[in-house]
Amino acid sequence: MFFNAILDVFRNMRQPLARHLLQPLLTACVLTVLYAGYHIVHQSSIVDGLRVAFVETDADRASRIRDREDATMQAELHHVAMADQAIDKLLADIVGSDPSIARARLDVIHNGVHGMTGLGLLRYDLTNSIAGAGHAPGAMFENQPLSEWSQFLPDLLDGKCGLIGLDGMHGSLARARLEALNVGTLLFCPVTDQQGRLLGAVLAQWDTGTRLPEAEAMDQLIARMKKAGLQIAAVLGLRGTSEGDGESPSPTPPIIDGWTMP
Repeated sequence: MFFNAILDVFRNMRQPLARHLLQPLLTACVLTVLYAGYHIVHQSSIVDGLRVAFVETDADRASRIRDREDATMQAELHHVAMADQAIDKLLADIVGSDPSIARARLDVIHNGVHGMTGLGLLRYDLTNSIAGAGHAPGAMFENQPLSEWSQFLPDLLDGKCGLIGLDGMHGSLARARLEALNVGTLLFCPVTDQQGRLLGAVLAQWDTGTRLPEAEAMDQLIARMKKAGLQIAAVLGLRGTSEGDGESPSPTPPIIDGWTMP
């Protein structure tokens, strides 16, 4: 009698208990599937996603993050090295186009520090410089005020090239650097991306007293420097992409006079 009574109680509880447990079990299953699916999508792999979701420990996760950061840094180093190589090749082609050119260089504009007024002060860096035979490339420098470009910045913003002599340089520091290199004349051309944004300038320099190229040769040099400015803008864009999170696909490598950047 006692055991029959116990069995009757369980028989009467079984259906309500199943109804009460079914919804939590379904909810737990749905949440588990969503949790696993999130990691599968994030890892772009079913195996890796399931491993991260259910097997990986905190130590494993920290090690994986370190490995990914190391791989990203190595990729960035590779891109920066190849970008510098591509830019130096373009500058070397400019120097090699006329034996009178003392050196060619690339200046890149960037956001500077905030002044006392709270306004951002734009700066520029000399990032690459190639010298002709018998000349030194000169010292690199960075974070120089863009006010040193006041004589030719309007032309650069209009997409124009131009010549300027040392006498036309108003900035005392910029002029002192040029005098130390015996520079007498500058030819500047813009580095502009496909959206028309000014990224910097390519400059060719001649020593004081050096005879400049004739009109036709100068026109060819200006055309060469304009083309180099467009190609350098593509290289700078590629360098900028490599400095992201390391997960974005790289753009199509630029082709520089028959040479494709790896």
